[in-house]
Amino acid sequence: MKSCCMDFKCIQCCIETSMPLSSQDITRIKKLGFKTNFFVIERCGWLQLKNYEGKCVFHNGINCSIYDNRPEGCKLYPIIYDKDKRCAVIDKDCSYADKFKISNRTTRKLYALVLKLEMERAKRN
Repeated sequence: MKSCCMDFKCIQCCIETSMPLSSQDITRIKKLGFKTNFFVIERCGWLQLKNYEGKCVFHNGINCSIYDNRPEGCKLYPIIYDKDKRCAVIDKDCSYADKFKISNRTTRKLYALVLKLEMERAKRN
């Protein structure tokens, strides 16, 4: 399957999201015409996607309005970084977790994203 999320019309990861945003994500989305305060919220020093009526601000319940320009974390999901285990894992909350595999390439991308997010947070604080 190219994208089981799209095939099964699953939006579970877009509900009550706490997806972190890198400065590159924010710049890319702003270029689409969105103002930062429309889609970014800061929580404990992390910049994250805002929710509106229980879903990501860019999701209308049917689809993502910025799918092709979505944040890197959204592209990598359901592969997430487990802080306790200090490794990449498949999010157990994903409805279709069994459809995904963790590859070396995805792991490298995830680790690079985590490092970038942590460095950006440190600079803000």
